[in-house]
Amino acid sequence: MLLKVFDMSGIVGLVNDADDLEYQLAAMLRRLKHRGGEERGFWVSSFVESRLGLAHCGRVVSELEDDVRQPYVDEQLQLVVAMDGDIYNYGELREELRYHHQFVTNSSVEVVAKAYRQWGEDFLPRLEGVFAVVIYDRRADMLLLARDRFGVKPLYYAINRGELYFSSEVRTLFATGLRKHVSLERWAGYMLYGTYGMAYNTFWEGVNQLPAGFLMRYNGYSLSEKCWYSLRDEVATLVSQYQVRELQELLAMELQQSVARSLNDVSSCGLRIAGRIESQVLHCIALQSRQRWKIHTFTGDIDSIGHQPLASPIWVTASHAVDELQRMQHWAEEPFDGSETVVRTALFRYARRCGVRVVCSGMGLDALWQDVWDDRELSCNSLVPHRLYSPILVERAVKPRYGGWSGGEADNMRYCELRYERIPHILRVFDRSAADAGVCVRMPFLGGKLVALSFALPAVSGLSRRMLFEGYVEQHHHCAIECGESFSLLPMWRSGDMREWVADALAVLARSEVRDWFDVKELFRLREAFCVNLPFDVVLLWKCLSLYSQLGEE
Repeated sequence: MLLKVFDMSGIVGLVNDADDLEYQLAAMLRRLKHRGGEERGFWVSSFVESRLGLAHCGRVVSELEDDVRQPYVDEQLQLVVAMDGDIYNYGELREELRYHHQFVTNSSVEVVAKAYRQWGEDFLPRLEGVFAVVIYDRRADMLLLARDRFGVKPLYYAINRGELYFSSEVRTLFATGLRKHVSLERWAGYMLYGTYGMAYNTFWEGVNQLPAGFLMRYNGYSLSEKCWYSLRDEVATLVSQYQVRELQELLAMELQQSVARSLNDVSSCGLRIAGRIESQVLHCIALQSRQRWKIHTFTGDIDSIGHQPLASPIWVTASHAVDELQRMQHWAEEPFDGSETVVRTALFRYARRCGVRVVCSGMGLDALWQDVWDDRELSCNSLVPHRLYSPILVERAVKPRYGGWSGGEADNMRYCELRYERIPHILRVFDRSAADAGVCVRMPFLGGKLVALSFALPAVSGLSRRMLFEGYVEQHHHCAIECGESFSLLPMWRSGDMREWVADALAVLARSEVRDWFDVKELFRLREAFCVNLPFDVVLLWKCLSLYSQLGEE
């Protein structure tokens, strides 16, 4: 038999006593068909005074030794497990667990089942990787949901009339009849503060996300959440065990291992490269690896279109941009990052047409090396009023109050970026845009050990974190990537196709269910400014277009 290794997968589940539970479960899974319809599995059983349904879908990227279908049912241990993700150290865990349990497959999902039965909830800190996992413990009649340390894999849930629903994507939950309505509070916070909200927030009413590094228990009557991962504790352990020089060596070694893990189980991997430091480090490490023959380089970031001789460039015209924006009405679940998201999604789609199903991104490294933060990075702490916003929207905007890192301003901002703001947001948008394009995005620089090493390594003796990474690129200068000047593509797209689409979008927004959030006259002034090539606020326009994308039909 063969083991199916997935480059993209999804999980859904629900707890209710409805007669059509199986139909609801199938309807939810159909909404995830873009995450892989090649392998689909269902499991339904009684649960307390109700019933529980779990389902999994995936797209196969490689085949190894043994076959296991998810949800995985371990009759001996009385466990049912569904998982989206990769466990990097499953081989080591399997070796440790084989003295206590008999394995029937070589799959990572079976290792998760055995690890849970062996160590209970304490199995989670032992996992190295990215994952969203659902475990039903039939002995305890307990459902457990958990996410990886930094939330690379998504997991959303909703409670509706006492019934529990959960999924890898927000819009899947609406297939159950859950009311689809954007959240005034979250959008007000985004419009006026530029914040993406607390770790459990989404931009939809009645929908929550399980925070990164958290687990949730459900016993059929009540939910309880618990934080299982503490970055602060991991950093304290590293600082107590190693000297600064040792930390630097460990960091350099972990950088290479992280990239190798992203390449080792695929026949080809795309690198999305640009002139920024994270792309340069990723590019250098990948080309120095034994698996460099697998690499296909693409460019198309805002600061590098057409400037990279080592990469295949993509060109996003106004017509292409409109096509991607129209697609976003079907997959966007929160604000997107303007032209940058449009270009990235177009790049993912181009990579898929080239036969590349896994793309490796350097995203995350920039949040690890920064020693000094530009004041503009503190925008989520400042109110950004505008006459476009109505009093209704202004009154509901709430300034975020995040728990910070017990260090200087730079470390506080790095921690905020990783746990709350930009990185979690980009991970969620990447997950949805990549799934829509038919590729999987891997983030090698968001491994738990690598992040902890970054925080443990102080900027001493003139060696900052950035200098460490720049030094690595300098050692491999023949792999260096040409830097370009960052610019916005939106002014270049103000042609007929884009002008017409933006005009229609803002007109729909002016008569939509959220029209009371705006001064409609100002909304039409923004529309006119864009259409007749007058000066306009680019950020403000993208915020409005992001909101419009949430109102699209399925």
